[in-house]
Amino acid sequence: MEIRDELIKALDYSESIVILTDERGMIRYVNKTFVDKYGYSEAEVMGKNPRLLRSDYHDDVFYSHLWSTIRNGETWRGVFKNISKTGQVIWEKAIISPVNNANNVLTGYIAVKEDVTHQRELELKLDRDAHFLDNLFDNSPVGIAILQPIYNKYDIVSNYRIIRANPSAGTVVGRLGIVGLSLSDVLPSEQMESERLNLMLTRKSSFESHLDASGKFVRYRSFPFGEDNVCLFFYDVTPYRQTIEALEASEERYFSLVEDAPALISRFDKDGVLIYANEQYCRTFETDNSELIGKSIFDWYSPDDRERAMQIINGLSVENPISVVEHPIILKNGTKKWMRWLDRALVDSSGSIFEYQSVGMDLTPLKQSETELLEHRNKLDAVINSTVAGIGVVSPKGSFVLVNERFRRMLGFDGKDDMYSCSYLDITHPMWHHESELKFTQLLAGEIKDYNLECQFSKKDGTSFWGDLHVSPIKDVDGHIIEIIGIVTDIDSKKEIELKLKEREVKLKELNATKDKLFSIIAHDIKNPFNSILGFTSLLKNNLDYYTKEEIKEYVDQIALSSENVYKLLDDLLVWAKSQLGQMKVSPQFFRVKTIIDSAFDNFGVLAQNKGIHLVSDVDQQIVMYADLDMLKFVVRNLIHNAIKFTQANGEIRCSSWEEGAYIVLSVRDTGIGIKASKLDSLFEITSYLTTTGTAEEKGTGLGLHLSKDMLNKNKGRIEVKSEVGKGTEFLLYLPMNENSAN
Repeated sequence: MEIRDELIKALDYSESIVILTDERGMIRYVNKTFVDKYGYSEAEVMGKNPRLLRSDYHDDVFYSHLWSTIRNGETWRGVFKNISKTGQVIWEKAIISPVNNANNVLTGYIAVKEDVTHQRELELKLDRDAHFLDNLFDNSPVGIAILQPIYNKYDIVSNYRIIRANPSAGTVVGRLGIVGLSLSDVLPSEQMESERLNLMLTRKSSFESHLDASGKFVRYRSFPFGEDNVCLFFYDVTPYRQTIEALEASEERYFSLVEDAPALISRFDKDGVLIYANEQYCRTFETDNSELIGKSIFDWYSPDDRERAMQIINGLSVENPISVVEHPIILKNGTKKWMRWLDRALVDSSGSIFEYQSVGMDLTPLKQSETELLEHRNKLDAVINSTVAGIGVVSPKGSFVLVNERFRRMLGFDGKDDMYSCSYLDITHPMWHHESELKFTQLLAGEIKDYNLECQFSKKDGTSFWGDLHVSPIKDVDGHIIEIIGIVTDIDSKKEIELKLKEREVKLKELNATKDKLFSIIAHDIKNPFNSILGFTSLLKNNLDYYTKEEIKEYVDQIALSSENVYKLLDDLLVWAKSQLGQMKVSPQFFRVKTIIDSAFDNFGVLAQNKGIHLVSDVDQQIVMYADLDMLKFVVRNLIHNAIKFTQANGEIRCSSWEEGAYIVLSVRDTGIGIKASKLDSLFEITSYLTTTGTAEEKGTGLGLHLSKDMLNKNKGRIEVKSEVGKGTEFLLYLPMNENSAN
């Protein structure tokens, strides 16, 4: 085999992308790695210019500088953004050099390139997370401060200086401009012991303080942050002190849990035997879960690292439950990988360690970048999961991209992944869709900086709760909105109390109106007709021999009219009483509409004739409706009786019917005195006493219309009214034409 063939064979098996061109830049060789990465076959690229890989990301100046360098006989180094055959973006770190023959004549160029796409993606993700963390820090409703220790001459922490604080920090402690102040300045009533101050630098701690100036109880949580700093969370627990204390026990376990991270998560017992490993763990170790469970984690360590790893795990305690270790591992196929593990001892209620949790990251490709990414992710999760409020982050399109555990529990979702397929409108009650969407649109348009909204949220199980929502934008370095953060506080109990008070107020008004109506009927509408009956009866009894037949007939007509009014009133009262006691049972059936109209005309024919009113029926003989027959008879009789009462002599009352969709519409229209527009809205309410004297001084109570509306509602129908003063009134009854329509 010639040296040239050996060289080509070596290039074919190189992990780097290799391209050879002639002096004009036309491709004359690509290795197998190029074919695998770009998807082009050798035949497709031979004789072609490498510009077919361009993404248009680089400008002409970039390529001009490249060609100027290599044509001068120098080597060019740089990064390309190219496009594969399928359109996939490939970032490459490239070295391009000229190739000369034995006579030092330029024969072409060689490019050796390394795929750094994954590295670029991680760097971009790291930048986004850092920016998101800063925005969340500034917009958090919980006070957050970064503390720098102040050492005395004995090199012991004597105090802390606040070097950074979010806006909520000053609000919580009731003091603005706290950056630069010492911790004792902000908490003058809290005696900070030296032991506690030094302990804050090495482990998590928490304490509660009472601010004498404001009367607030404030809860503080601290943990070591960065190099020689402390991160301090604090929030007002005055109204929720008891609730917070109950939650602290469970909060500790979740405080350090990294959820949804691209990490290897496992749990193992005291002997190091794996009892759980997630999917990322299996992929990294290139094996199935079944082959991992039950195996010792120390099997992956080299003999030199195994003893040290055992000592670290065995050294964990309740006081010092966390360890971090980095080491190389060797897989079954001989592949070497660098891993970083964060091991945590899990403690039961009795204070004993019962097992361990481990979070690992594969540092092989970009050890430093992934380490920084993990640290930012841990900080982000610590902030989100330490707050008592629900936090959700959505994209500008409204889809969830991040939620904390508290928000998931508030909405009743089984897991966060379920929420990531939802938009903010999916968890907003339909009643609030319009206002919520309007505010969201205004925020994206820059018309408002942020907004607060008290609204209802829909849980996964269909129930809802009231929440106090604060929404603000998260912007990139250019000021463009990239995401929107919403913070929700549960105010269901508060709203429930408000609604109960309103319901009781409405019921009390209804009871008072009912009482007033009943007393009014008894005092006037029943008493007056009896006075008339008794008066005319007394006159006939004492003076019968002195009256003519015409006078006697007139008195008897008055007695009959008053008796009829009393009878109708008592009939209405009995029906109304049944309605109030819940004794009105609906028994729907099919019947012809014309039969009840004809029956009503027969009942009131004489009354209409005495007033000279024409009764006209245009109701189709074939039209059938589905309702309670007795109830509809009552309604029709009441409407026709009212029409006669409020129509002058020579007037007309016309009944018509027609089909409209799934309903039969029955019209009762008169040419009477009409109803004022101001009275139409309250015409059917019992709370409004609208009795009016008829054209022949007839009396009424207003009960009939209230009962008519109630009966139609019970029959899945409705009643409407149209009226014009001086021209007449039309009542429209809408009732189902069959059982399906009623349902």
